[in-house]
Amino acid sequence: MIRIGILEHEKETKDIVFALAKVFDGMDWTFRHFYKASQLAKASQNTEFQIFIFDEMFKTPRFESVFVHDHPNAVIIYLCTDPKNVKQEDCRSRIFYLAKANLYDQVQAIAESLLAQVQQADLYMLNYDGVCVNLPYEDIYYLEKMDKMVYFHTKKGEFHKRTNMSDLEKIFSKYGFLRIHVSYIVNEKHITAWFNDAVELNDSIRIPMSRAQKRKILAERKSKAV
Repeated sequence: MIRIGILEHEKETKDIVFALAKVFDGMDWTFRHFYKASQLAKASQNTEFQIFIFDEMFKTPRFESVFVHDHPNAVIIYLCTDPKNVKQEDCRSRIFYLAKANLYDQVQAIAESLLAQVQQADLYMLNYDGVCVNLPYEDIYYLEKMDKMVYFHTKKGEFHKRTNMSDLEKIFSKYGFLRIHVSYIVNEKHITAWFNDAVELNDSIRIPMSRAQKRKILAERKSKAV
C-alpha cells in the first residue's frame, strides 16, 4: 500500500490526486489531506507515508528537519508557483519541485521515477554465507564491483556475493538505481549532490561517475522530458 500525506490547499490537493490516480492506476494507494503541519506530524508517528506533498511555503529548515530528514526513505514533492526559484541548487533526487499551473503534465513527467522510488520497500533476497538476507531496496545505498565480487553497501551493513553487474543493473534499474560507473550502481533516492565526475550519497559518501555513463544518464533524461 502506497500512503501519501498531503499538506496543501484543497484545489492543489484535488489537482495532484487526479494526476497521481493515473500514475498509480491498478496499484493499492491512499492519501490523507491535512490542514495543519502538526496534524501531519502526529499522523506520521503511527503511519508510514511513502510520499509527502507540501505547499512551497513549508520549505524551511525547521520543517525539513521534521519531515525530510526524519523520513529518509520518503519521496517529497513541493508544489510551487515558480519551481526553479524554490529548488535553487537542491540536487536531492528524492525531492521534486512541480509547478502548480501544470500539475498533471509534470506529475506524468516524473511518473517513472516516482514509481521506482515508492516501490523500494520491495525486498532483494541475497544469499550471504549460506544465509538468506532480505534487503529492502530502499536500504541499499550502492553496489560496488571489486574483482569478482559485488559488495552491497546497505543500512544493515556490508554484504557481498559473486555475481555480474550487468545482471544486477537489469534488476535494480526498475527500482530507481543508476549505473554511474562500470564498477558502481547507486540508489538514486540517496543522491544528495551531483558533480562533474561523481555523485554524493547521504551528504557524505562520494562515488565516482564515468563520463560515458553521465552522458547516457543525461541523454535518457532528456528523451523522457520531451
